[in-house]
Formats: sequence, C-alpha cells, structure tokens
Amino acid sequence: MKNKIKISIAILLFPLAVLAQTKTVTGVINDDQSLPLPGVTVQVKGTQNLGAITNFDGEFTINVDSNTKQVLVFSYVGFQTVEFDVTNTTVVNLSMEIDTAELDEVVVIGYGSVLKKDVTGSISTVKVEDNIANQTTGIDQLLQGRAAGVQVQQNSSALGSGVSVRIRGSNSLRGNNEPLYVIDGVIISSAGEDVIPTGTGNTGQEAQSGLNGLNPRDIERIEILKDASATAIYGSRGANGVVLITTKGGNNQEKGKINAYVTTTVRDITNTYDMLDGVGYAMYQNDIRASVGEPARYVINGSQVFSYINDNSGNQTNTVDSTPNQVHNWQDEVYDTGVSTSFGVSFSGGNEKGDYYLSAGFNDLNGLVENSSFKTQDLRLNLNYDLNDKLRIEARLSSFFSKSDFAEGGDLIGGDQSFVQQTLTYNPIIPNDADNVEDFIDGQTISNPYAWINDFTDESRENRLIASLALKYKFNTPGLLYEFKVGGNLRDKDRSRFYGVTTWQGANSNGLLQNMKLNSLTYQVNNFLRYNRNYNKNHRVNAALGVTYDVRDVESSVYAVEDFVTAQLGTAQPFLGQVISTPLLLRASDQQLFSLLGRVNYTFKNKYTLTTSFRRDGVSKFAEENRYGFFPSFAFAWRAGSEKFISNLNLFSSLKVRAGWGSIGNHGIGPYGTLSNYGASSRLYATSNNGTTVPLILANIANPGLTWESTEQLNFGIDFGFLNGKISGTLDLYEKTTKDLLQQSPIPTSSGFSSILINRGSLENKGLELGLDLAIVDSGDFSLNIGGNIAFNKTEIQNLGLTPGNVMVDNGDGTYTTEKRSHYFGNIPSRGNSIKFPVNIFMEGEEVALFYGWKTDGIFQTGDQMYRINGSMSQPGDIKVLDLNGDGQVDLDDRTVIGNPNPDFVYGINLDFSYKSFSLSALLNGVSGNDIVNGNLYRMGWAEGTYRNVLSDAYHNRWTQSNPTNDYPRLGYSANLFGALMDRVIEDGTYLRLNNITVSYDLPINSINFIESANVYVTGQNLFTWTDYSGYDPEITTFLYDGLIQGTDWNNKPNSQSFLVGINLNF
Repeated sequence: MKNKIKISIAILLFPLAVLAQTKTVTGVINDDQSLPLPGVTVQVKGTQNLGAITNFDGEFTINVDSNTKQVLVFSYVGFQTVEFDVTNTTVVNLSMEIDTAELDEVVVIGYGSVLKKDVTGSISTVKVEDNIANQTTGIDQLLQGRAAGVQVQQNSSALGSGVSVRIRGSNSLRGNNEPLYVIDGVIISSAGEDVIPTGTGNTGQEAQSGLNGLNPRDIERIEILKDASATAIYGSRGANGVVLITTKGGNNQEKGKINAYVTTTVRDITNTYDMLDGVGYAMYQNDIRASVGEPARYVINGSQVFSYINDNSGNQTNTVDSTPNQVHNWQDEVYDTGVSTSFGVSFSGGNEKGDYYLSAGFNDLNGLVENSSFKTQDLRLNLNYDLNDKLRIEARLSSFFSKSDFAEGGDLIGGDQSFVQQTLTYNPIIPNDADNVEDFIDGQTISNPYAWINDFTDESRENRLIASLALKYKFNTPGLLYEFKVGGNLRDKDRSRFYGVTTWQGANSNGLLQNMKLNSLTYQVNNFLRYNRNYNKNHRVNAALGVTYDVRDVESSVYAVEDFVTAQLGTAQPFLGQVISTPLLLRASDQQLFSLLGRVNYTFKNKYTLTTSFRRDGVSKFAEENRYGFFPSFAFAWRAGSEKFISNLNLFSSLKVRAGWGSIGNHGIGPYGTLSNYGASSRLYATSNNGTTVPLILANIANPGLTWESTEQLNFGIDFGFLNGKISGTLDLYEKTTKDLLQQSPIPTSSGFSSILINRGSLENKGLELGLDLAIVDSGDFSLNIGGNIAFNKTEIQNLGLTPGNVMVDNGDGTYTTEKRSHYFGNIPSRGNSIKFPVNIFMEGEEVALFYGWKTDGIFQTGDQMYRINGSMSQPGDIKVLDLNGDGQVDLDDRTVIGNPNPDFVYGINLDFSYKSFSLSALLNGVSGNDIVNGNLYRMGWAEGTYRNVLSDAYHNRWTQSNPTNDYPRLGYSANLFGALMDRVIEDGTYLRLNNITVSYDLPINSINFIESANVYVTGQNLFTWTDYSGYDPEITTFLYDGLIQGTDWNNKPNSQSFLVGINLNF
C-alpha cells in the first residue's frame, strides 16, 4: 500500500518537476538608436527551432532549460547577430548594432557607386568565386544563367569564337544589340567587333569574339544595369544595357598574399548527327544509279564495301576488286579529344597608404580538332595609393596576347566550302588505292575533311592593352571629392586565312590567302565632382557631376591574293600569290563623343530614396543639327520593410519597392553613316596599256537627317526577404519602347541603289524577371543554398513606316487570309543553293524575326491530287507543301508565319552545398519556347540523290511505293528547286543544360607553415543537355551579330563537354 501511495505522489509531482526545469526569459530589443526593433529572431543556441520573434514594441518571451547553460541568439537582417548568456538571468534588454558589412555593401553603378540599400534601379550583381573563374576563359561564361533577363549565346568548343549577350530582348532591328562593357571605368566598345571579312566568290567568314583580353580570374564582381534609370547615365550607348566589371584589388590590412592555380581540362564532343555509315552509303549510291538505269557501283559483303574495277579508259567493268574500300566515320575521326592547360599567379597586399594587386595568367587551350587552338597570356597590375590625406592615385593596367587557329569555324557558306558541312556529308567510302587518307586528291576528293585540318589555316594574333589612371582630391568640405580620370583600350589584331589547293576555295584559285587587320584605339577623359554625405542620420546625399570626352579611332584593312607559285608556305609569304583578288583596302572609322552628365541619389530616414540623372551627348556621327541628345532618368525606392505597419506583420525580413523611368539612346551606325561613302569595286578595270586599275564606286546615298534611336523604359520592382533572410528575391516588371529605328528603306532602283538608311518605326519590349534565393540550411559545418532566376520577354514591332504589302495570316481556325501589313524580309543565310531565300520576316504587330515560309502536311501519296510547287509539278514521294490561298499552285504567295525564334522565357538554377571541407556547386541554364531553323537539313535531310552523305533515317526511312511514309521524301527529291523556307526544318529549340558542376575540397595544411590554404576541385561543364533539337547544339551561334538572320542553324559547330581538374593555393 505504501508503495502505491509513493507511486501516486510521484505521478502527481512529475509535471511540477518538469516545469521546474524550465524558466521564462523576457526582454526588449532596441536598434542602434534605442528604438524598439520588431521582427528580431530569438533562438536558443545549438537548436534549429524558432524560439520567439520580438513584437511591435521589441518585446519577446521564451522558455529555456534552467538546469544547463543557455545562450540566446538574437538575429535580424542588417544588424549584427548577438549572443547573450541567460544561464543566470531571466531578463534581457539590449541594443543591436548595424551590420556595416551588410548594410553598407557598395554596389557599382554608372560613373560611381551607392550603398546597396540605396539602389533604385534594376541591377543584378554577379560575385565571381575563384573556383568558377579558374574554369572560364571569357566573361560570357560568368554571366550565363546567373542573372535574370540576361541571355548568353556561346559555343564552348569553338575557342575564341563570337559571343552574344542580350539584356531584356532586342532594342534594334539592325543587329546592334550587344550591351556596353565598362571595365574599372574604361568603356570597351568591341563586343561585336572583328576584322572586316574578305574573300572571293561564295566565302563567308565567321566572327570571333571582341571581348578577349580580360582574365576572368581578375574579376571581383560584375554589375548588370538593366533598366533605363540605371543605364541612362550612359546616354546614347546605354540602350542595350550595361555590364560593369570591377577587377580585384589588394587588401591594405595584409602585407602580402600570393595565390596560384593550375588546371587541366579534357574536352570532347557532346553530340553527333547520325549519318549513313559506309554500308548504308554504298546502298544509297547503288540505288541512285539504279534509278537512272546505271549499274551498281559497290558490292557489299557484311560490313565491307568493295568497288568494281575500272578499265584503262575509266569505264566500270564487271570485275570486283578483291581489296575492300576504306570506310570512315568522319565525325569520329575528325573531332578528337582536346587537352588544355591553364595556370596563373597573383600577388596582393597593402598598408595604411594603399594596396596593390598583380597577376599573370597563361592558357594553352585546344579544341575538338587537331589544329584548333587558342593560346593566351595576360598580365594585370592594380595600384591604389594615398599621396597624402587629400590626394589619392588609382592606376589600372592590363595586357593580353593571344594566338589562335580557328579550324572548327571554317566558313559559314556551307557545302564544299564549309568544314562543318564536309565533316558531315563527305563520302565515307575512300578508294582502297588511297595510301594516305589525309593526302588523297582527285576530282571528287577536293575539300575532304582532312583538307581543312592539313591545308587550311585561320590564324589570329591579337594584342590588347587596357589602362587607366585616376587622381582623387578631397576638399576641406566634408564629402566633396574631385576626380580626374583618363583611360583607354588599345587593340591590335591580325587575322590570316589560307586555303590550300586541296580545299574547294584553294582548288578554284590555285591557293587563296586573305589578310585582315584591325587597329583600334579608344580613350576617355573624365572630370567628376562628387559629393557623398550623411546628415543627422536622416538624410543621405550621393551626387556626381561630370564632363567626359570619348574618342574612338579604328582602322581596318583587307587584302586577298591567289594563284600561288607554291602553297607550301601558307600565310608566311603573300608575295608568292600572283593575282590580287582583293586590292589592299584601308578603312578608317573615327568618332568623338562629348558629354555632360550628372546624378543625385537622396535617401530620407533610410526608407525613401530618390535618384535622378541626366546626360547630354554630342556625337560626331550625325550632322550638326542632329548631333546632340538629352537622356534623363528618375527612380524612387521605398524600404517598406522599415515601416512599423509592415514590420508588425512579422512577415517580411526585408521589403523594398522600386519604380523608375528613363530615356536612353543608340547611335548604331557607322562613323560616316550620314555621308556619301566611296569604296573600291570588287571588279578590276582594264587600262589602255593592258594593265588594270581599281575603280572607286559610290557605296550609299547620304542622309544628313539621321539621328539617334531613342528608348524609353519604365520599370517596377520589388526586393523581398522572408524568415530572417533565408528566403530572398527580386521581381521586376518593365516596358520599353524604342523609336526612330535605324532601318534600310527600299527606294526606286532608278536611283542606282536598292535602299537608304533612315529613322523610322518603333519597337516595344515587355517583360517580367524573377530571382529567388533560398538559404535552406546554414548551421556551422553544413550549408545548403538554392537559387534561380527566370525572365519572360516579348519584343513586338509597333511600327515600320513602310507601305503595307500582302502577307498570309493564320485565322486560328485552320484557314488563312491575305492581309495588308507593313513588313520586310531578313537577309539570306546562304549565298549558295541550299537556303537561297530569307527565313525571317519583320512585320508590324508581331514579334521580331518570325520564320516565314511554306506549311507542309507530310508527303504526297499515290492517289493524291498533284499541283505545281514553285513551277514544278509534284509527284508521289514529294514533300506536300500546302496551297494556302487555294489558287491550285504553290508559290511565294502561299507563305505564312511558320515559327518563332524568340523564347518564351530563359532561366537559370544554381545550387551551393558545403559540409566541413567539402563543397559542391552546380549551375543549370535553359531556354524555352523558341524555334530553330535547322538549315543543315537542306543539305542532308533527305536522300536527294547526289554524292553527298545524308542522315541515316533520310535514306532508310524514305518514302517508297512499299513504304508510303510521311517522315522522309522519296529518293531523288530536291528542295533546292524551291524558293521558300519549309516548316519541316523548323524544330523546337527548348533546352535545359547542366552548365557546370564543381566538387572541391579544402586540403588540411596545418603542418605546412608557408601555405595558408589549398583547395582542389573537379569540374564538369556542359555534361548534359536535355532537348528535342536534332542538331549539334540548340544554342545557336551562327549569325550572332546579324539582326536580320535570327534562330538559324547554318553550319553551327558541335559543342563540347569538358572535365577539369585544378588546384588553388594561397600563401
């Protein structure tokens, strides 16, 4: 009985005992001005449970264990985290200090910087991590997928090739849509710049990147100015957005620091076309000969292919050669593994007087083809030094040297003149008497794939120097500063292309050499007066007033010679060429820009910020009466999260609302675009003494009335944070309209010209951008962060100002009608026979560059009603092109919109994970909703019945009487007879790419005194691409800088996946 009583008493007292083990802690939390701070998170250290949140009066209550040591952690965005021991107390009253490292973070903007909390425009910041920078060779790879509204097009296998960056869609119809790049305050205007192309006949030259010269490993951060309120300070050059690049500097708290790295990269092709193998090609050629009543050419025995022997007259006999032919898969043989090495070192440090940063880098990069290479050297020196208490000097100097061979590019023209095309369509069967496949030549073997490796060079040598010097003087008036800065960019490039006699171009000219040269000098002189001051903690002013003078001098030259005495010396001895096909042409391109500009950023009570800026530009391109433009902007930001009625909701940890408007411009014409220009004719005239002379011809009609393209942009944005910053993001809505578009307008041919450059028409972009970051876990040794961005943009042509013409319009119910719409067509992708028609149309009320051509409905079957298509009568097995207007035939009047190259949205996803010494990062980027014209299918997409190889399915799954398929047309079908684009070659360009994944490990180096830290890492790039596109790569890089050809894959190079191993050391 006594035991039962004891048990009962214990049960009754147990809750009291448990209660006695906890205690209640209360208190009030204030900010640095002794005002209550609502929304502060209160947690018990060492736990992940949310303990309490302070109310509107800064008060909190929390229960803690009373038997052990207890420490409370107080955290709030923008304030320093505080830990307080409550083991021996139940009341906590404390004030939290502002976290200056966070709140006072500086964001670089045009011609200055502001506190991050005072930013009113739409700006994306990309912080460059060392491991990421060590993997990249260009700026584009640092931008791709990392900022909302920024679309990057590049090909990682084509070393040094062209790169295109679009910020918030297209702002011009002439192709000048690249953003402005500014490196440490020096304007770089060479994004789409390359040597002038030259050539003979049908040669098309692929562009190389104009941004080579900046080592990504020297970059500290990148700011992308997207809306007009942020870019208007750059006036006539800010319409396409601005990319501000800040390079690294030293730390004046460190006497000296050394960083070194080395990486090795292995690169392989990611995707190939499924072409006919040797056996399939032999069957294809035999069928072609049978269709015209000729005997078979090949005999097939298992996987071997034999030929019939020819007699002494070259006629085929009935005797089969006993030795099999050589059979080749050209893609497997030509595209090889490329091994690259990069290494570099940097030195940094400083003292109370200043700091320094010195770096050097070396890259030996090799592509997918044996002679595709890109070798670079770079050197950078950044110095900051205080001459005295008032005067400071800042110097930047970087140099760059490169040498490249560009075999993977070849020519854009296609057919026998293109390396990419020849690798795909060249005969895979080689006669067995060809001892050396790489040297064979006869009537059919000109321009074989090996000819492009052994007998073609596309060498480039480039030197670049970027430098700036700034003097800053502090006046006695607090916050007042004068800055004088001069900076420039000197670029010298030589590009030589030699076609030996085994290439198509060289065979037709007995060797062909093209020499191109570019000398560019740009410099700016800036004078600025700056004022930055706080008043009574309620007012903050950041203002700048300046005058800038910008000069750009460019000289280009082209020269071509052919008919070589010997082709063995290639590019080394131009004098061996006996015929000058392109006389030496020098072309100067000079311009000056004089500007007055200013900006005021005013903040009241850390809640309300107003920014206004203006710029007045005068540019030498235009006639005097149109030379000057004025570009203002206004923006407002409200830090709503600091309002008591918002913070009392206990919902947002931060909230800022932004709105801005601005006017910006674009002077995207040549320096002498308003004048009549003369040039050398491509034809030489005979003289009376049996010589030749180079005639000068008028190149264009002058138009002194030309002026700026002007763009107005309205932007609304929200920056938000939840759960004490664990969830943060930004949302922007924008609308921008470009007026006075610079366009070529048709004029009567009686003038001697087909068009004249005028200002006419308007273009509108509307879009939405969202960026989101999630700090899922951040506890000691373990962290996990996921981020992403997505951008929707629609570009619509508002007005073209042209006389309306007939276009076929889809009514949406399966019927079509002819309407009057202002429109014009884009450029023709090929000057050959394959795509000899424009593929894009620019039409009022529609998105830019829509695909325009013929709709099809499978294949004509036996018994179908036949009709003429482009003048030729159709037959069973032909592609069935639809007669949309019902006139009984198909001609150009039956064309309609059949596709759209503009994506619905672009996006990026990033992940960062770390556990103790291990870390993992991944980046995915994608594009959705765009169409691609796979122009390569016009060469190999159906069994046309020529010597060229074709897709395996095009032959094996072709239409026959016994196989009445709708997939591929009959043997012998040729679309070269047709005069318009067909929707059969338009494919979905949507893709998602695993752009980068990196695993790294911090090595334990405690026993090595002279090494501060060491990190090894392994990176995979372009490992997977999820897409339905059948071509090499859905990221199209052909015609990057031609706004009149968009979304067209014509000889687009294969992309590569790579694996990199590197080590990063700090001393």
